Formats: sequence, C-alpha cells, structure tokens
Amino acid sequence: MHAVEPKQRIRILTIQVAVPEDAYPDSVADEMSELLSGNGICSDASHILDWRYLTQYQPSVIASDDPDEGEVFGLLDFNLTITNKE
Repeated sequence: MHAVEPKQRIRILTIQVAVPEDAYPDSVADEMSELLSGNGICSDASHILDWRYLTQYQPSVIASDDPDEGEVFGLLDFNLTITNKE
C-alpha cells in the first residue's frame, strides 16, 4: 500500500477533514482511502507515499449560524508532537 523507499527522507503533512458528527468513522476512512488511492498512491505521477488516520483525535465542534469557510477548524486546539524512535 505504500511507496516509501528505504532510507527516504519523508515530509509528513497533516490534513483535517470536517464531516457530520454522526458520520460513521469507518465509512469516512473508506471514502478517504478511495480518494487517496485512485488519485494518489496508485498513480505513478503522485507524490503521495502513504497515509494513516488519527482515530484517537476526533473532536466535535458546533458551527455558527452563518459559518464561514474554514471556521470549524478555528474552533480546535490541536497540537501534534513528533517523537523519534530510539
């Protein structure tokens, strides 16, 4: 499933996707996998090497009465810590 080469230097990009709170997480993961596979990792022209889902962090927020583009992401307090394996 991945196209990572041995000893390759890799940049990790983080993407957040907003979905309805009642959306089933496995269905969303299947949908994302289909998008990433069809247009990404399975294409020779793609830069996508691999992906994963951060299932432990799935907060819920409430949009305003007249939501602006990207508003829901501003409601989060998201910090990511990177640790190297010994």
